[in-house]
Order: sequence, then C-alpha cells, then structure tokens
Amino acid sequence: MVFEISVKCPKCKGKGKIRKEKTTCPACYGVGKTSFSLSGKGVEGDICKKCNGTGKITIYEKCPVCDGKKTVFICKNCKNIMKTPSKSGLCPACESQKKPIIYKLRPPIDSQLIRNGMVFLGRVDQIKNFGVFIKLAEDVKVLIRKEDMSDEYAWDLGEEVQIKIKNVSDSGKLYGKSVNIKDYSLLSMRGRVRDVQIKEITHERVGAFLSFKAQVVSILQTSGPTRFTFADATGSINGAAFIKAGERAFPEITEDMVVECFGEVTEFKESLQIEIQDIEALEEKETKKLLNEIEIALDKKATPAELDFTVKSEILSKLKPDIIKAAKRIRKAIFTGQPIYIRHHADADGVVAGFSVQQALIQLMEEEGYDADTIRIRIKRLPNKPPFYDPIDVVKDLDFALADKERFGDKLPLIICLDFGSSMESILPYLQIKALGLEIIVVDHHFPDEEIREIVDLHINPYFVGGGYEISGGMLGYELARFIHPTVITDSMKHLPAIAGLMDRVEGNEIKEYINLAKEKGYSEEDLKTIGIAVDYELYQLKFSEGTNLMKILFGVDTNSEWHKQMFKILGEEAKKLMDNTLKSVLPHVKQKTLENNVILTQIDVELFSHRFTFPNPGKITGMVFDHFVEKNGNKPVVTLGEGPDFLILRSKGLAINFPEVVKLMQEKIPEADVQGGGHEVVGSLKFYEGTRDKVLDFFIKYLAKSSLTL
Repeated sequence: MVFEISVKCPKCKGKGKIRKEKTTCPACYGVGKTSFSLSGKGVEGDICKKCNGTGKITIYEKCPVCDGKKTVFICKNCKNIMKTPSKSGLCPACESQKKPIIYKLRPPIDSQLIRNGMVFLGRVDQIKNFGVFIKLAEDVKVLIRKEDMSDEYAWDLGEEVQIKIKNVSDSGKLYGKSVNIKDYSLLSMRGRVRDVQIKEITHERVGAFLSFKAQVVSILQTSGPTRFTFADATGSINGAAFIKAGERAFPEITEDMVVECFGEVTEFKESLQIEIQDIEALEEKETKKLLNEIEIALDKKATPAELDFTVKSEILSKLKPDIIKAAKRIRKAIFTGQPIYIRHHADADGVVAGFSVQQALIQLMEEEGYDADTIRIRIKRLPNKPPFYDPIDVVKDLDFALADKERFGDKLPLIICLDFGSSMESILPYLQIKALGLEIIVVDHHFPDEEIREIVDLHINPYFVGGGYEISGGMLGYELARFIHPTVITDSMKHLPAIAGLMDRVEGNEIKEYINLAKEKGYSEEDLKTIGIAVDYELYQLKFSEGTNLMKILFGVDTNSEWHKQMFKILGEEAKKLMDNTLKSVLPHVKQKTLENNVILTQIDVELFSHRFTFPNPGKITGMVFDHFVEKNGNKPVVTLGEGPDFLILRSKGLAINFPEVVKLMQEKIPEADVQGGGHEVVGSLKFYEGTRDKVLDFFIKYLAKSSLTL
C-alpha cells in the first residue's frame, strides 16, 4: 500500500469535469458558419468561433467524485476514495474502528511524510549514554532520550520497537518516545512513486525508481542475488534483490503470489531488470482482479501465430489442432516461469525433434528477456536411449525436479516426450509423473497404445488420424517448434526434417518435399544421410549428454560453416567406415533361409558377433544386415532378426505384420517369457527372459511364416 497525499481522480482522469452531452451550437444553429457571402466558387463564410465549424458544442459539468478539484485521496486501509484528506490517511469508516495505526517506512523513503503523533516500527541501531537511536529506514533515525525509554523493551541492538514521534525539528531531526501497542493495524508509508505497467518499463526509464503490480512467476536463488520474474497483463520482466551472497531475499514472497514491486530500472547483460528495493503482497481484492487480467492476456499471448506447415500433408493438417494446443501449453510454461524437460529418443530422428523444440524455446525465452543462466536451468534436453520412458530415467528426472524445487523454489516441470513414449512400457513412469500432478505431452510416430493416450495430457501421433509411417518424430518436432516460436523457421534449420525422415526411413510425399527444401540449401540427399550418420555416431559417444553445441556444428545451425562441412564429413565418413567394416565381418555369421510364404529370413546374433559398447550398436547392425539383403534380393520380402540373449530386433519389408500386436500375442501365448517391447508395424524390438529365448524365437519365426505378403 503506497502512502499517497493525493492521486488523479479516476472518474474525470484529473480534468475536474466530465462530459454531460453534445448539443447544437447556439451561435451558428448547427451550420458551422456565422456569416455568408456568394461568389463564383460557391457559398463562403466565417467559421463559427464557438464550435470551430462543427455545428456542435459539448456541455461539461463538475466531476461529482472530486468535486472539480481534479484529485482525490485514497484510504490507506480500504482504498476507498476520500474527497478530503485525513491526518491518519484513513477514511471515516476505517477511523471509526478506533484501531491504532502503526506505520512502517518502506521504499521509496520520504521522511518528510513523518508527522508528530505518528507511531512507527523501527529497530535499535545505536545505544548512547543519553539515549538510543532507532532506525526506521536507511538514513532515517529517531532519537529516544533516556527519559522517554520504557522498561517494556530490552533495548538490545536490532530489537524491534514501537516509536511515537514527539517532535520534528526544523532541520528534520526526529525525536520520539517508546510505546507498546498490543492491537494495531500495520500500514506501509512510502514516498510518491510512479506506478506503471511492465510494458512501460523501457530503456528510456533506466535509472528511474518506480513500482508495478504483477504476479511472481518464478524465483531463483543464485550464489549472489535472488532473481525474480514478474508478469502482468502487458508483459514480463526480471528483478534482482540482494541481501548477501546466496541468502534468500524477501523469503515471505513465494511463486504465484501477486505483489507490488518497488525498485530502480537497470540493465543487466543488455536486458532490462529491476533492482528490487521492496516487494509487498497485494490484498485479496486486487489480487483477484490482476490475476484475471493476467490470465486473459496470457491466454492470448500463449496462442501461437497462425502458420502453414512447411510441407503439404494431409496427416499434419489433421494433427494441426493438437500441435497448436501443445505449442500453446509449452509457450504458457515459458511465460509463467515453469521449467521444461525435453526427453527425446537418442537417434538422429529424435535429436532433430528435441533440438528443434529446444532452439525454439531458447529464442522465445531470450525474447522475453531471460538471461543465459536462467535459460540453461529452465530448459533441459535429455536424450533417451530406449524407445520408451525408462523407470531409471523418470527417477532421475523427478529427483532433479524436486531438488530444484527445494533448493531454488522452482515450479515442477512440464514433461515433453519426443519420438518415443507411445507404448505400454512407459506407463509406470507416466503414472509416477502424474502422481506428482505434472503434465506430460507426447509427440511420437511409433505405434501407440490407447491406454497411454488416456494417461498423458496430450498425445500427438499420426496413427490417431489414420496415418502410419509417413511422418517421423523429427518432422513432428520441427513443425511443433515452428508453432512455439515462428523465427525457428530459419534458413539454417529447414534441412533438419529431411535428415530425420531419411534416417528413420519414412515413406511418403512429405519426406520428398523436405528433401527438396534441403536441396534448395545446397544439400544433396547423400549429404543429409552423412549428417544423420554423423549425428548417430556422436550421440552414441555422448551417451546421456545433450551435446547441444556439437549438434549445432553437425546440423550447421548458428555455427561456422567450415566447421560444419568439415565435421559432418569427417565423422560421417568415419562412421560409414566403421559400419562397412562391421557389415563385412558379420555377414559370414548371418543365417539365411526361406520361409513357407517365400519370405527371406536372415538372422544375426548381435551379441556374439559384435564388439560391445562400440559403434555401431546392435540396432544399427541389424538395420545394416537388413539393408544388405534387401538390396541383394530386389523386390522379394525380407525379414532380419537381430538376436541377443534376452532381446530381439526386427526389420522387415514386404510382410503384413503389426509388431506391437505380435508383442501382445506373445504375452498371451508365452506368458512365462514376460515379453515386452514395441515399435512400428514392421520395425521394433522386444525383450524377454533369457531362459525362454528358444521359445520366443520359435514362436516369432512361425508367426512370420504364416503372415501374408504385401509385395
């Protein structure tokens, strides 16, 4: 609550009068001219001076609220308007309650507001032989002589005491006596300060002391100051408050609280911020009003711009409402200071999705004035090795999130799963996330289980709109990123969906269009594959690290073009060499036979005939063997099984199978194997008990032999 002598009348906006009506001008009778003469050019005359030629005049009357005085006074307690001031700053209704008022000086400090008889809260600052000095604020002290000190206080340094002002000298020195009022109303007394909206805080105001009412959307405790982020209906701004290194400033202020902030406008790393001098929580009535304004403005601000997709696609068009919904929810998380965890499959397709969304979020946060440290803390991109949410990963994610909440006061995060997470294997992690009340958005192209859609908050998948293998996770992630922040549509990123689609071997018109867009940038199809292979190779080396800066170089995004060309060619060629050598060494160990339905079945034990913990991994080896036999056998149907002691990897062509349904069938027919897995219709992986390997293999091969052909 601000201590104001008077404020501009809200009714007449400080004019002292209000418009009553418009009527015909009595001087010209509505014509607009008072004299006329005829000439060759028509009728001419003198403009009426009373109405300035309009023919109408406005009749005003004295403002009934301020009684024509242009200003009014606001009650410090109930905020109602008073036509005349009162000594206490309270309206007659509040004064009638007869509850003593004790003031506390708050920034901006104006000691000239202090009057005899006022009671203040202060702290013992100095003890002298002749009395004590009580500190009301920086540079504002009251002397209490010994005879005016009561025995009700210990008079220790730092002790809070109540002081009644006895005298204000001509030079401004303050003298008082101690009092001890048990039941009172505490009011803040501040000097006059300009109250603004956040949009009005511009670089021209640097150095100005002002106030604004806003919601605290985030609080971050650093090793130095406490950093706050505020938002009102017009925008957001950061603020910093410093007590001492690492100590939480204003601990009574929490996230989502609606407050009035007082401070000086400064610049920090080229962005505007507030050097906070004081924060005060608003009362319930003001809080509800401001929250309603913020919610309306936030909903409008979070709504993505209307865009067309990069390529023409019936599947994408059907998914557009959900993509817009996801983008809006993600944008809202940024505007409200909520952390975002981006989990994505750790392959070229998944990293295109995760990298694209991450870059869009970074750009959006930079536009909102967030500094680099806050962006780094709030946005986490986490590569996901298996094509499902592993229980180990969810434990780490939730533990980190809860630790950040405990240590820094952060909100719990919004979870985004890209290019994985549609199968039942993710259900336990999802249930854990939902148990804490967190939201989950899944954007994936693997065959989905309906149960997952019912658990997560939003599930975007081509299969839900009649699609199949036309769109990859990277394509979806890239298009989602464009709706999150349109400037992600840069020339340096438009080749990324083509890399994702080629590496995930999608089929359809969409990938052809994405490849054409990449060719416009000078990338050949072979270049795109080389980049994808280089990305896969580096992801294998990075393990669980996100490697954003390295990905920028490999993708050619915001980096040195020569670094990009050299790096993707060196790594891509090295990865190809390793893959070629591996293929030559494993081909002699491949078992090949033709099934009853003329399907060529190839089997390779990727556990026995590969180096452990080296590139290429078992999944890629299986794909290489499959590609070799597809090329060798032309249009004939081919199935490759990559076998391990307790897992199986499938690649197939020309066979009408649905791998997720096969997994469910095995769970029913061989329950003792505890088969688990998922993927696409013709591509996937599963795991089982090692002791049941022969049963699983025998069942699966018999199933393949009975399946119909599609070629």
